[in-house]
Amino acid sequence: MHFNVSTCYGMQIVLYLARKEKVVSSTELSDRLSISQRYVIQIAGKLRDGNIVTTHVGMSGGYSLCKKASSISVYDIVVLLEGSTYIPDCIKQCNDGILHAALSKSKNYLDAFFKMLTFDQLAEISTTGRLSEVVEVAETHIGIM
Repeated sequence: MHFNVSTCYGMQIVLYLARKEKVVSSTELSDRLSISQRYVIQIAGKLRDGNIVTTHVGMSGGYSLCKKASSISVYDIVVLLEGSTYIPDCIKQCNDGILHAALSKSKNYLDAFFKMLTFDQLAEISTTGRLSEVVEVAETHIGIM
């Protein structure tokens, strides 16, 4: 699976806003995330259209999350900016049913993990370093051992 750079940047923007829990200017986002301000504005517009962020105008303007970080999953951002998770066309057209079934199953696991992984968890992981705990819960929940 391959994400467009805008999807990675979108996730970085949402994570930064989840950590800050306040209105953040496009300049700050650009500086802190090393993304051009023009690109931040473009991606934030898509996130706004997808009801992920709210735009604030004026001297103290910028962006904030329009809902709790706990209700925004990685899957939400991927679907918004990519359209969906997908299996490459070459795999879809594979004549080997076993291979296709295995790859389809892996896509289902990935979707389930992305749906479970929320931005409040990611914000906490970045301060506590407890990624392994989140992965363990996900593995148990979606049946991967």
